[in-house]
Amino acid sequence: MSEQILTRESLIDFFGEQEYEKLCRHEAGHALIAILFKRPVDYVKINNSKEKPSVTHMLGNSLEGSAHIAIAGHVADFLFRKDFACDLDTVMKELPMELYRSDPDYQSFQASCYYYQLSEANVVEQVFNLMMACQKQLAAIAAALNEKTNLSNADLVAILSGK
Repeated sequence: MSEQILTRESLIDFFGEQEYEKLCRHEAGHALIAILFKRPVDYVKINNSKEKPSVTHMLGNSLEGSAHIAIAGHVADFLFRKDFACDLDTVMKELPMELYRSDPDYQSFQASCYYYQLSEANVVEQVFNLMMACQKQLAAIAAALNEKTNLSNADLVAILSGK
């Protein structure tokens, strides 16, 4: 059986427009930070699954930037919802109230911070600073994913090079 072709419309029907856009912003955050940490991203896509609704698939077995990449989705969505008009103090105060212990990204973030002996606050600060500096690129990735539902490495390279 061939894989179902997912369109923006079918995914909006499945998730609702707000949740679909949130997923796109979230995955754009993972993808951008992975790229900035020189982790090759194979693809980013939105799935029609409540259990695993979206994925940023990276190639290789490097763990470089794992904590940063893991929390990036949540930071990206938070910044988009605030229209990037917030400071680090706001992120540090409000973002933790939105995170759930059972969230796989949050668990991966905490585990990576523990394993590599990183301060969670420092990692969030670094991700915040990178995203504020790369707002255009983050927005471009999110917009392209929102439109296409699936971005390849070549798509990401083209977006980031302005093509």
